Amino acid sequence: MQGCLLLAFEKGYNAIPGIMAQDITSWSDLKSVVRELRKAEVQKIYKSVIVDTIDIAAGLCEKYVCQQADVDTLGDVPYGGGWAMAKKEFEDVFRTITQLGYALVFISHAKEKEFKRKDGTSYNQIVPSCPSSFNEIAKNMADLYCYAAKYNDNGTSKVKMILRSDDNSVDTGSRFKYIVSELPEFSYQALVDALNEAIDKEAKSFNNEFVTDERGSTAIVAPTFDYDKLVTEFGDLAKRLVDEDPQDNPPKIRAIVEKVLGKGRKVSETTRNQAELISVIIDEIKGTMVK
Repeated sequence: MQGCLLLAFEKGYNAIPGIMAQDITSWSDLKSVVRELRKAEVQKIYKSVIVDTIDIAAGLCEKYVCQQADVDTLGDVPYGGGWAMAKKEFEDVFRTITQLGYALVFISHAKEKEFKRKDGTSYNQIVPSCPSSFNEIAKNMADLYCYAAKYNDNGTSKVKMILRSDDNSVDTGSRFKYIVSELPEFSYQALVDALNEAIDKEAKSFNNEFVTDERGSTAIVAPTFDYDKLVTEFGDLAKRLVDEDPQDNPPKIRAIVEKVLGKGRKVSETTRNQAELISVIIDEIKGTMVK
């Protein structure tokens, strides 16, 4: 039976029995995981991937793109180019996961935000706490986005799942037309039952014409990137590959370097702040060129 892989951007899984978790402390960590997810043997093990949380993932993506552009903040890239680069990087990585056939689940914290109506009045809505630009990417990819809300049931604290906010007090949505508004029980089975019911209702509306039945823990240690060692490793690796095939390998290496650093950029032109990017280049070369 295929399982679920938790990409733990924050360490909050110690109390979950049997969880399969991978600590993620840098964007290069995530890109390495995605390379592993491409492997057939890994796809036999996992069916779904959970991102906890999208908030931290967004921050690591921003940091990675800043390293690519060799700037302190995305705003330092002229004409809003930094934000465009970050959104593309973020979307490319997570869309790759879905295109590999995995179910993808994003988790975010919640906050209350004030919105203005056209008539000048305002209203508050509960929304994800991650930056809106990254949240929009997740929402566009989602079949269902919902909110886990605590409530009191005769003195007992419970959690319900809001799937559709009829009063617009919560930012939710679904591609399933007949999904119920909320589930009093926040559980996997309750959600499965609700989705099956919504699918059956929609199938009925089309006379079933378009329906088919096919269907342990260690402490987190942030990686350190030794710039000098990485530059040396890249140089040795590149030299070996060029010696093996002086005609075909140089352009392949150059393509990988420019993919990570930007068109026309070279490893020799990097700064110590871009050590993580050199690590990504080395991983890309080893993953695609070394047999």
